[in-house]
Amino acid sequence: MSGMTVEERPAAQGDGAPARGQARRRIVSNELLECSARLFARQGFANTSFQDIADAMGISRPALYHYVSNKEELLTALVRDVLERVVEILEDAKARTDLAEDARIELALRGIVINNAGNTTRFRLLDRSEPDLPAEIAELHRQARRRVLALLTGLIEDAIAAGKLRPLPARTVALGMLGMANWVAWWYRLEADGAPENMADVLVDMAMTGIRRADDRTVAPGPWPALQLLKEDLAHLESAMRTAEQPSPPDPA
Repeated sequence: MSGMTVEERPAAQGDGAPARGQARRRIVSNELLECSARLFARQGFANTSFQDIADAMGISRPALYHYVSNKEELLTALVRDVLERVVEILEDAKARTDLAEDARIELALRGIVINNAGNTTRFRLLDRSEPDLPAEIAELHRQARRRVLALLTGLIEDAIAAGKLRPLPARTVALGMLGMANWVAWWYRLEADGAPENMADVLVDMAMTGIRRADDRTVAPGPWPALQLLKEDLAHLESAMRTAEQPSPPDPA
């Protein structure tokens, strides 16, 4: 395998690679990835030949070599296209220090949902093909998934430490969010569910409502604000217990 994605493969010598030619190349490369994803999903990676891909693209096999050297390179590009884009979304959200910690999670989750809604074919292919991936591509897939989970878990831990979220297990919350976002690729339909951005707003609101602290329960970072909140809860409990222990007034009858 050359180790280059479809988009990275240089133009054939003599092309001159003018701007218009590069733009066309990007369009064809994206069509090639989408076409390959459909074939792999329908026929299976092992049962799809290089000639099948060329035929589906309506080009000759030699012309296909102008864009990619083998079908393994296509599958690698698909893995990177799906998962590395999610990594980028999370890394960009982590870098947004101008946003509050919980807002960074909202930004990341919304971006992941919209990304998955726009790449349903590729995402379903990757999910279905995971057991059959060649060793090198499978390891790339595992590394990307671990990175995605680590980044989202870190964002959640930061928000919990800042007092923005309830103190729930961060890894469990991250896996729940990713499960919700990943499932979008299986059920989302534009005509039934509306624009991806609107659909993402609904899912993000549902997810954040379940983990965010109520307005009257927010605390500043550090142990002392949390201790103060605990003291207030204990004081409320003691008051409620004293009220419960008071004898009932006698029945006037």
